[in-house]
Amino acid sequence: MRTRARNAILGRLRAATAAGLPRPSAPTIPRRPGRGVTDFAAFAGVLTTLGPTFELARTPEEAKAALAAYVAANSVKTAVRWDHPDLDAVAAADILDGAGVAVIAPEDLPDRVCPSLAAVDLGVTAVAYALCATGSLILAAAPGRERGTPLVPRLHVALVPKSRLLPDLPTLLDRLGEAAMPSAVNCVSGVSSTGDIEFVYVRGVHGPLAVHVIGLDWL
Repeated sequence: MRTRARNAILGRLRAATAAGLPRPSAPTIPRRPGRGVTDFAAFAGVLTTLGPTFELARTPEEAKAALAAYVAANSVKTAVRWDHPDLDAVAAADILDGAGVAVIAPEDLPDRVCPSLAAVDLGVTAVAYALCATGSLILAAAPGRERGTPLVPRLHVALVPKSRLLPDLPTLLDRLGEAAMPSAVNCVSGVSSTGDIEFVYVRGVHGPLAVHVIGLDWL
């Protein structure tokens, strides 16, 4: 390209962008009618069809009993857990300690986190949100909340307060757009599964073999 032609093109570009680059208007996210339900009945109805199990706790005492019973029923010996107020609300640390479970602190994990977590029995987390339309758990990583905790150990227990229920994915996108994005956001729908090999659907190939959700009805 000759210098004169190049300068002419660049000149037009500079003139066109002198007032700033044009910004497209925000897209409108379509919503289906009747998807505004936010209650545990709707959430659990979809969630359990995907493989996870659900238990409603109406009080902190019921939540503690539910967590303790799950740990005992699955012979949990080792665990990792998030540092989160929702876990404190049910004294999760005390429940695990009382059951004789060895809890690995996030700072004690080696550099290669996944191989280490794969040998752990249980990951206990809270959720950022939960979607009633799809039964999905929205998991946001943060300091003290390793993103591998719910994704790698053989079992995952998620504590879901009633106040974190959202109707659908468009509502979630609206909420995520209101604040700074976390370092990682995972939308988990069901237990670990794959259909990569000859289109055969198999559960438990990687990640949790089972997911148990405890609904916290008072939060």
